[in-house]
Amino acid sequence: MIKKLAFFPMASLALLAACGGASNDAPETPVAETPVVEARDTLTVSDVEVVHGETRAEHILSWTTEPAGSVDIYASTNPVVPTESAALIADDLTETQFTWVSDDADTRHYFKIVPQAGEPVITAVRLLPLEGGRNFRDLGGYETADGQTVKWGVAFRSGVMNGLTDADYEYLSDLGIKTVCDFREGDERASEPTEWKAGEIEYLTFAEPEGSDNPADNPMFAALLNPESTPEDVALAMAEGYVDIARSEDEGYTAMFDQLAAGKTPLAFNCSAGKDRAGTAAALVLTALGVPRETVVQDYSLSDKYVDYMAEFMSEEARAEAAANPDHPYGFLFQLPEDKVAPLMASDPRYIEATFAALEEEHGSVLAFIQTELDVTDEELASIRANLLQ
Repeated sequence: MIKKLAFFPMASLALLAACGGASNDAPETPVAETPVVEARDTLTVSDVEVVHGETRAEHILSWTTEPAGSVDIYASTNPVVPTESAALIADDLTETQFTWVSDDADTRHYFKIVPQAGEPVITAVRLLPLEGGRNFRDLGGYETADGQTVKWGVAFRSGVMNGLTDADYEYLSDLGIKTVCDFREGDERASEPTEWKAGEIEYLTFAEPEGSDNPADNPMFAALLNPESTPEDVALAMAEGYVDIARSEDEGYTAMFDQLAAGKTPLAFNCSAGKDRAGTAAALVLTALGVPRETVVQDYSLSDKYVDYMAEFMSEEARAEAAANPDHPYGFLFQLPEDKVAPLMASDPRYIEATFAALEEEHGSVLAFIQTELDVTDEELASIRANLLQ
């Protein structure tokens, strides 16, 4: 609070001097005070989340402000959410949760939360509400170490897409996806083919990674098949072998970064489960953008929140499919105790942290691995950041 003190004009001082001195008993000239103006508190909007309600037309937004204050909320089908063309759906809202129902459930919406004083935040539902998709989600909204934000609607990660319905493709058609990088191997693509119906795309597939096909050569499979091993043994072996994903998927990851650098976005990349090859790819992309490690690991572990992999891969339906198909890739899992299979189905933070630790030991940093082993030049890195950050 600042007060400006009133003062006598110089002409008044001269007049008092000319009068030969004023009596001490003379009434004081009243001093007019300037009204006090308090600055509006700058609000920081954080802990923002959007989820769907009972239908995908219903959006439940939540956030916090520090200090407490009011916000306006705008909705748009444009991920940039330009205020001048977006719809104002909440005005001077002091609560920290708001539910909005769209009149078009087949269209993805983005939201701008604008505090009374401070920086606005753009947000959206992270996990796309698809009927037949698996773990199809947006990488937008994460803040980088230097204060920028990953754009929404530019990079998506996913699992297998063969189950996408016509309604899903109608929803996806508005996203304008231009490129899909499928990290699956040939037999996976053959058994669960992607038949994209949401516009023309560049669909990229890659040669199978070199290496042994003998499960016993893989630490994780060796632990799974060892009758004396425990679930923790399997988890530790999973972490030990996880770095091989980053190394063996170098062709696909290099192509993905090339596409991002060339601005061939929006881009989606996928594997089968949508958590290991795609999870490692997402971790590398976010790291290249400058997203802090803690956030990268948190995004990786979200797969456990969004997908019940044990239910999907170990269900009675899955068992029946495996029994009917001698070449089923996951058939051997049904011969194992479920508690030992569980670490294979998890997105344990230890897995990606072990990968990063190994890459840092080998290359000095994860970014150095990206640049040296995935051939991302300084110029490409700058382009990727320009294309994906705001």
